Amino acid sequence: MAEISPRFGSGGANLSPGGSAGQPSLAEALCDIADDLAALKPSAVASADAGATYGAPEQALLNELKAKVSALAAVVLKTTKAL
Repeated sequence: MAEISPRFGSGGANLSPGGSAGQPSLAEALCDIADDLAALKPSAVASADAGATYGAPEQALLNELKAKVSALAAVVLKTTKAL
């Protein structure tokens, strides 16, 4: 993981390709950020069942939450890194 200081990019530092202006380079930092974001991406809820133990309101809430998490998972992360 790249450590990004508060002065990252100041005066052009870290902005040149190949790390010639300091480490981490901008590309390295962005790749590390993409990796970190990918680790946070939720996955769609394949199945969830409140079962007969719960009443209709609880089952309805579970279905609503399942739908919302699945919808978020589909769009929450568009940042990826090229391989």
